[in-house]
Amino acid sequence: MDPAYRWTFLGLCAMAVVVVAPRFDELAGLIRDRLGHETTPQHDQQSRDMLLDRQFDLGSGGTLTVEVPDGDVMVRTSPDSRASVQVVVSAHDRAWGRQVFERMEFAVRRSGDDLSVTATSPRVQDNEWRDNRGVGVQVEITLPQSFNLDVATSDGDIDIGDVAGRIELRTSDGDIVLGNVRGPALTVTTSDGDVSAASIAAERLAIQTHDGDVDVTVDSRSARIATGDGDIHLHLAAGGEVTLRTGDGDITIYADPSLNANVELRGEDVLVGPGFSLEGRVDRRGAQGQLSGGGPLLVAETGDGTISIRSR
Repeated sequence: MDPAYRWTFLGLCAMAVVVVAPRFDELAGLIRDRLGHETTPQHDQQSRDMLLDRQFDLGSGGTLTVEVPDGDVMVRTSPDSRASVQVVVSAHDRAWGRQVFERMEFAVRRSGDDLSVTATSPRVQDNEWRDNRGVGVQVEITLPQSFNLDVATSDGDIDIGDVAGRIELRTSDGDIVLGNVRGPALTVTTSDGDVSAASIAAERLAIQTHDGDVDVTVDSRSARIATGDGDIHLHLAAGGEVTLRTGDGDITIYADPSLNANVELRGEDVLVGPGFSLEGRVDRRGAQGQLSGGGPLLVAETGDGTISIRSR
């Protein structure tokens, strides 16, 4: 190409960039807006409807029993005797959501200060899920602060606020979250999900998940925590008998360096942090001995992971 023509061509390209560049962002925004309108139809938005609302006046010390085959359960407490049971359904198709709710046949029963919430399986066929898309069911319960809980769901999360009482929670497929709970006994079981708690003060504590992590703060005379495949983070508020086991994960114990305990630690690696006074045997595969002169037994075991004791 002749040099004169080449420089003329390059000059025209530069002028085109100068003219187009200031409006490129505006043009790109218009394209994004247009594509957004075309790819986000109105029916993608979910409705959220309260389809059951029952109000009660309950005294403290009662028992809540929940048996829900498919749905999340949330429990909160009030400072007085007010109690309520609400069922909220989220669905892309409002009519389909109501149909699923009606199939579940929710029943709320009161006997004295005891309350029960039960439901049946909606028995949804595969083609119904494909045609109508998903439905979310959430049971929202409010109770007095001192109340016993027996909550079970086959497929859903369980979320418990601050409550005092005997507590048993079970879900086959979901996470379990607790606030500040206290009572004589707490049992938590999930087949596939994580477990977390702000604080647990219980005489006896048992947590088991087959596939999930555990992260809890505990003040208990007896605590047993096990996971088949996950990490355990234990924030130890006070000394008590503790047993921690995971098949394939790390165990981290956060405690005051003055903790009095007899320890048995077995793992791929064992680390005892600075500030802790351990008398006994420590090697890469385990540690056994006494912390600060000894005390309640602390057992931690992992098949393939690291065990660490760290200062809170």
